[in-house]
Amino acid sequence: MENNQSTQVKEYSGLIDKLPGVIKSSIILSDDVITEIHVLSDTSRSPKQIARDIQSAILVQFGTTIDHKLISIAQIPSETSTKLKDRLVFEEISISKNKNRSTASVTLCDGESTFSGEASALNDSMEVNKMVCQATLNAVSNFIEPVMMLSPIDVKIFDLTGEKAIAVCIAVKIQDSVERFLGSSFVGDDAGSAVVKATLDALNRKISNT
Repeated sequence: MENNQSTQVKEYSGLIDKLPGVIKSSIILSDDVITEIHVLSDTSRSPKQIARDIQSAILVQFGTTIDHKLISIAQIPSETSTKLKDRLVFEEISISKNKNRSTASVTLCDGESTFSGEASALNDSMEVNKMVCQATLNAVSNFIEPVMMLSPIDVKIFDLTGEKAIAVCIAVKIQDSVERFLGSSFVGDDAGSAVVKATLDALNRKISNT
């Protein structure tokens, strides 16, 4: 029984240790069931990404579903860690409408993985712009640490040098501290895409410094 558990631990750890960003892992079993997963990783990927990778890898390889609450991740800086992940870029937006409401789906990319978010609102032009901002923030929230809370404060369209531009104001709460960040973008041919870009303009520096 003990030898069987030892073999299982080695198999689980061997798989997890191959995942991007993972340096070393430790598995605790009880009656052949995983009760704890402890991981030491570098900072090339967020803990949320690593946890999702662990869940997916174990499910595919062993057919076992792991609750994310069982996964504990500690991170240390690595000389080989890249900073590509610290900036999210706009990948795709789609907006669907029915009689009364609209729904936006926004996809962002960190150069390695994609992150999606959705939001809905009434069919009002300003509400739709704020909805796109919220969908973008929801996508960002799938990338950053859960200790950072994001909320749209305002979205404004204005004229600048004869062109339409858009500005967004975002509230960022970390523990008991709340900061406001401003981002902007020219509207061009697509107001929705401009809202996404303005939102990222407001947040990317904060993300890379967190």
